[in-house]
Amino acid sequence: MKKLIIIGANNFQLPLILKAKEMNIETHVFAWEEGAVGKGVASKFYPISITEKEQILAEARKIEPDGIISIGSDLAMITVNYVANELGLTANSATCTEVTTNKFLMRQVLDVSDMPCPKFILSNSSEEILNCGLKFPMIVKPTDRSGSRGVTKVQTHDELESAIKRAKSESFNQEVIVEEFVVGQEFSVESVSWKGEHYVLQITEKETTGAPYFVEKAQHQPANISTELQQEVAEIVKASLSALGVQDGASHSEIFITSENKIFITEIGARMGGDYIGSNLVELSTGFDFLKAVIEIAMGNFDPKSIRLDQNAYSGVYFIFPKPGKITQIINNSSDFAEIVQCDIQCAIGENISEIKESGKRPAAYIYRSETERFVAQSTVVEIVTEG
Repeated sequence: MKKLIIIGANNFQLPLILKAKEMNIETHVFAWEEGAVGKGVASKFYPISITEKEQILAEARKIEPDGIISIGSDLAMITVNYVANELGLTANSATCTEVTTNKFLMRQVLDVSDMPCPKFILSNSSEEILNCGLKFPMIVKPTDRSGSRGVTKVQTHDELESAIKRAKSESFNQEVIVEEFVVGQEFSVESVSWKGEHYVLQITEKETTGAPYFVEKAQHQPANISTELQQEVAEIVKASLSALGVQDGASHSEIFITSENKIFITEIGARMGGDYIGSNLVELSTGFDFLKAVIEIAMGNFDPKSIRLDQNAYSGVYFIFPKPGKITQIINNSSDFAEIVQCDIQCAIGENISEIKESGKRPAAYIYRSETERFVAQSTVVEIVTEG
């Protein structure tokens, strides 16, 4: 039986573990036990932090896996690629890992390669920004986090210091990137790469809470843009992936498109997108088994001829944003809607909900699929009632 190491066991990784099990692959899963929902379905679970790459490497040498993988986590990809390179498995290079998990280094590479990005600066103080030529409004964020953690939009110099402090507190390396705010619609591009060739699978349209924190409220596929614009986006993303040295595996590229159809790249992750985008939505909208593909790539036996995007459905996810307070009632009516294919509620009566400033704090979500049109959010699908 083939063996696969999976880094992480949270809700992001659970579909990956289940897919590997479906493919009759022995799964060796590494993660902290707290929140490890995939522990019970893994062939073998190791209570080791995903950041302990040397310890995981030592265990991997004993396991002798055919591949190592993670989805939806930049932090996990550092360990994935390190262990894979040490064992001679399919992986992106150490240099690629470095520039795709650090937003500042990523921007430097893309800037040198003449890819369209917002103007930016690495800065840990508001005084540095005064003379750098950037214009307000600006976005302040950690260089090494995802999921909207530490992200703030600032309108004036007076707001910079607190925004930098917030971003720095969320950063592993205590570094902050500041960039000019792009006015436009936000999208992401879901792709897969094999031996340096890039294949765009789908373009996702985002809805966020807007300023100041920009937490995702919903994701929709396909994006509502013209065929010509889709082609232009694909060309820019492919060139950017090559510039960053991405060779193998999934990628999730975040972009803005202005009202004049000007494209700006904001971030590129050499891994699947979170928010159910890679694990669920791509297959629901296109028919292509994205999870199976990334497992095959990790194990070195992928055939790009298997990429068939012959299903033209609508898919998406809506996240629930309750009012802050103590949860008094949870109402789940998702079974009343034929379009709803999955509903995840990760909260309980009696819990306290604060203002949601990052994606990891959203307490519930439901996924839809429709053959005819994009499903419009219904307030009655899931209701989380709070008081206080």
